[in-house]
Amino acid sequence: MVERYALKSGRSIHDIHFYHALGLFRLTVIIAQIYIRYHLGQTQDQRFDALGRMIPLMAHATLEVAGM
Repeated sequence: MVERYALKSGRSIHDIHFYHALGLFRLTVIIAQIYIRYHLGQTQDQRFDALGRMIPLMAHATLEVAGM
């Protein structure tokens, strides 16, 4: 998919791992924000409880993609 994007757009994919890691980092922050709101009682949707377990998993995936 990345190669097709590069071919169709004519853009360089040289730093694709940076952008992949950045996207995962941003998702991690969004998940953490939603979970904190749930944890503090600012939202009541029980489905958000599972997000607490996802935060370290997403952070780990981010670090792996970033090569750290």
